[in-house]
Amino acid sequence: MKKTKTLSKLKAELQLIFNQFIRLRDNGQPCISCNQFKEAKQAGHYYPVKGYDALRFNEFNVNGECPGCNCFDGGHLINYGDNLIKKIGKENFAQLKKDAKAYKMNGYKWSKSELLEKIGYYKEKIKELN
Repeated sequence: MKKTKTLSKLKAELQLIFNQFIRLRDNGQPCISCNQFKEAKQAGHYYPVKGYDALRFNEFNVNGECPGCNCFDGGHLINYGDNLIKKIGKENFAQLKKDAKAYKMNGYKWSKSELLEKIGYYKEKIKELN
């Protein structure tokens, strides 16, 4: 009998797959924060996972970011926000802000079926980009 993965294991698995998708999607683009072309990129979140779990797999919220900006530059979100508006447009940025506010007001719980669906979806997206 196959053992079912826990919610936290599914979330961790999806995080790895989603981050790989973001790196592939944003390959060849500059860092969303500093606008420099650096080979090593991370999947940098505008709204951090710690405070906005519902946005952890939102494609507008996560973009290719150099390790220096993502991990060590406390002021990177100023440029990130400006560049994000240029990248996704004002309407999508406004929706992202609205989603963040809704999450803070109402919270969000991921379901196993939702995570499994996203795992399959992003595995396919990665195949398309390779």
